Amino acid sequence: MADSRENRRLHELAALIDRAIAELLAQSVVPKNVRVVVTGDDLASLPDTLNCLTALEQAGYSLWVSFSHSASQSALKDACIDTLRQWGSHAGFDRHYGDYDALYLPALSINSMSKIALGIRDNLACEAVFQALQQHKPTIATLHPQCHDSRLPLPLLARLEGYTQMLESYGVTLTGKKMAHVGSLPVSPSAPFTRQPFADKKRLIALRDIRLLAPGEELRVERDTLITPAAKDEIKRRNLTVIYG
Repeated sequence: MADSRENRRLHELAALIDRAIAELLAQSVVPKNVRVVVTGDDLASLPDTLNCLTALEQAGYSLWVSFSHSASQSALKDACIDTLRQWGSHAGFDRHYGDYDALYLPALSINSMSKIALGIRDNLACEAVFQALQQHKPTIATLHPQCHDSRLPLPLLARLEGYTQMLESYGVTLTGKKMAHVGSLPVSPSAPFTRQPFADKKRLIALRDIRLLAPGEELRVERDTLITPAAKDEIKRRNLTVIYG
């Protein structure tokens, strides 16, 4: 039963990543080679990274995997390579990767995400993203779980949310697990939300939340909820009424 659930999860992940890459490519081009840059030194992110890479290979992509300095200096690199080889992966592990069709960064670390957002180009992940964007290559990333840790202070969560928006504005597609505190709200076909879309007591309201609302709607939030600057601008633009309570 557990194996069945895991296989289903892998298939869903493969479809998700495959679709994200495919949507960014020209209609007549099918990507074959994906450059992968693994960041950070947190072994806790390894299962998600391995699942993502396995899903890509199962979808028919050839992988060239590189590791950031922090990943190379930790146990993450050896553990990742050893496990993939044990699983029969054909991925290449070399900084001299040759030509590639898309760049993928699994479990992108907070450090690398922040530097990319700020335009700092001093590590492998940042250099790879700058190069891919300069060459108009599709660039996809999944966020490290730390990026959506609800235990972080609200101002820091807001700053991280701002960084994700900056990456998306550059042309980086964020796929897979989004920021948990600003995830899309479930919509019931029989009872779509109207007047109280944030009744789940969100701690942070971001731009993508506001875009779910129609002009003139009421926005009901808790008194300790933090609203990002971009979200506040959108609230004004859409003439929304914010009700605290």
